[in-house]
Amino acid sequence: MTENELRACEFLTENNIEYTYYEHEAAVTMELCDLIDMKTGAYHCKNLFMTNRAKTLFYLVLMLPHRRFKTAEVSKKLGVSRLSFADDELLFKRMGLMPGAVTPLGLLNDAEHVINVAVDKALLESEYICIHPMVSTASLKLKTCEMLRFIRILGYEPKLIELINQDE
Repeated sequence: MTENELRACEFLTENNIEYTYYEHEAAVTMELCDLIDMKTGAYHCKNLFMTNRAKTLFYLVLMLPHRRFKTAEVSKKLGVSRLSFADDELLFKRMGLMPGAVTPLGLLNDAEHVINVAVDKALLESEYICIHPMVSTASLKLKTCEMLRFIRILGYEPKLIELINQDE
């Protein structure tokens, strides 16, 4: 296990958040995560790290894996104009993560506590979800409500948004 991965798992354990650990080949796309989902019985959460044009506002957007993502829709729901995907350098600086390993667990690395969390309400309908433990070569299956509890333990209050676009 990497240092970040170990720290994430230890934090969950210390806070009585149960999870099941799955080691696998690198899964850096939702299509590769689908193969893992068949083994775990839970969908991987789609995690998008976004920023505004000035790179002064940061958002971690969590949604169901097969929802079509429309930047304009999410920007409008969050009341922020011109959101776009953060580049790899900014992702590493703010969350300590590499592309393909974006996860709510990366909030452990947000030392300045500047990331805003947004959750599509449809995600909350899933009892369980899978997330990466800060690496793309493993996944954790946990209850969706426990993921939200983790986020709140860190002092974030997720903004619930209702995305209206259709599943693919």
